[in-house]
This record gives sequence, C-alpha cells and structure tokens, in this order.
Amino acid sequence: MSRVRRALVAVASGLLLVAGACGRDTPPETEPPPTVAATPSASVSLPPVGVDCRELATQGRTLHLTNAADLSIAAVEYGAGPKGVVLAHQSDASMCQWLRYAMVLAEQGYRVVAFDFAGFGASSPTESKTYLEDIRTAVTYLRERGTPRVVVIGASMGATMSIVAAAAIRPPLDGVIAVSPPPIFDSVNAERAAVELGTPALYIAGEADGDYDVYAEDIYDATPEELRSLLIVDSPEHGIELVEANSLAGAEVRAAIAQFLEEHLQPSPSTTTTR
Repeated sequence: MSRVRRALVAVASGLLLVAGACGRDTPPETEPPPTVAATPSASVSLPPVGVDCRELATQGRTLHLTNAADLSIAAVEYGAGPKGVVLAHQSDASMCQWLRYAMVLAEQGYRVVAFDFAGFGASSPTESKTYLEDIRTAVTYLRERGTPRVVVIGASMGATMSIVAAAAIRPPLDGVIAVSPPPIFDSVNAERAAVELGTPALYIAGEADGDYDVYAEDIYDATPEELRSLLIVDSPEHGIELVEANSLAGAEVRAAIAQFLEEHLQPSPSTTTTR
C-alpha cells in the first residue's frame, strides 16, 4: 500500500534496470547561466560518451556540453519536441543508469537528455564538483534548441542536486521529480533549498528503503504547500531501481511520473492555437 499526498494516480507500465546513494551539509552558490557547446572544451582526452553503455548511448545523439566552469559534460539526447526531460544520475554510476528509461520517455513524446555529472562517466574529471551547473547546462541546451518546457528528474544524489538546481534556475523549471532524495549530499542541502522552490515538485521513496521515506517527507514538508506532492510506496528499492522495478510499486512510481509530466509539460496558452 502506498502513501500519497496530493492527487497521484496508480496505473501500470512495464520495464527493468539499476540503483543506490546518500551524503552531507549546505547548498552551492547560484552562478550565472553557462554557455553550452556541442564540442568538448577540455584539452584532456575523454572517454567516449556512454563509455559503459555504448550500445544504448549510440541509439541517441551523443553530446559534449560545456558548463560554466569550462568542464565538458557528456550527455545523450533522445527524442524531439517542445517537452523536455533532464535525467540526473546517482552517485554509484553515470548516465548509463537512466538510458533505457530515457528511451521509454522519448517514445512517449519527450525530448530527453541524460548526462554525466562532472567527475563521473565520460565528463571532465574534477575534484571541485559542479552539480548545479551541470544540470543548468543540460536545461539550457534544451531551452536554446526549441524545447522551452523542462522537468528535471533525479535519483538519489541526482535527486538532491535536482531540487537545489530547481530552486536556483531562472526562468524556473516546469517541475522537478526527486526519487529517493537524501536531504544532504556532499554538503549540498536539498531540504534547505526546497523552501525556495518556485516550481511543482514530486518526491518519491520506498517505505522499506532505510530512512529515505522520512527524508522525502521532510523535504516535502519544507516545500511550499501549493507546489508539493509525495508518493511513498511499499518497496525496499532505491532511486532508479525503484523507477524501473518490475513490481506494483514500480508501476505506481512510473504512473505518478507519467501523470506529473503530462500535467506540467503541457504547452502554455500562448503557444496553443485556438479557433
């Protein structure tokens, strides 16, 4: 049995994939928007995009974007159109965790970008992480190329970073979905940032996944009331593994994500033709 706050619908949908993460203490400073390039900026030789999942990565458009710190951010793009989704990965891997689900979203009509945070996968190595700027870079890439409406979905570490990015990015995102979010990871504080959110937020966690249901509820409680939704499902699975679980809980999670995207990525009235 799941616990739901605000309206969420449970309907099934199939799939399968991967998981895990956690951390500690304060959000980064907001920086100006980055420049985005389709070529690497780093002089260091980088591995191919999707180095650990080349077969999946090459089914999309592989990219090297450049963030505000002049670091190369590896990314893969699937789909097309005005409705965008950015996928932020967990701490135990890379964009590869998201790629099968990214292709599912693309088939549903979304333009999807999955990326490697700097210091992970095929992005530039760095000791000073640029989590917020990496997400901003992927969002800017979509917005500058004909996809004005964007929701960011993050899992575990990526969920924490997505909440903080959603509170900082201007113009605001159209929504943020945080799956199994730690309140603090690598000194980035999602619970504190949630107070400043100006965009709809959906928090998801498994009730048997340690304290992550409590973490999700705490961040939910910190979020402005009119913007927040919460789904706690009966599952021990974490992050991306929860999204793609072949179970009733997994189906509930996918249905809640589908409903959120459908509600918040509709064309604005100014772009809708009437007769």
